[in-house]
Amino acid sequence: MKKKKFQPVFLVNKEGTPIAVQLDIKEYEALLEEVEDAYDIKRAEKIIVKKGKTHTLEDLEKKFLNKRK
Repeated sequence: MKKKKFQPVFLVNKEGTPIAVQLDIKEYEALLEEVEDAYDIKRAEKIIVKKGKTHTLEDLEKKFLNKRK
């Protein structure tokens, strides 16, 4: 997957300190999806490494993909 280069607009106060970031909605949604994917991967890794338990790909897909909908 090709990484998209975000083009944020930084909003600053009168002193020039950044106080907010403005993103295009598609950029925001892509960023949110990346964060959700990273979270799901971490959760799956924790489940997989539990001692004495094995999980099929189907089980993991059911557990994680159904929760995201």
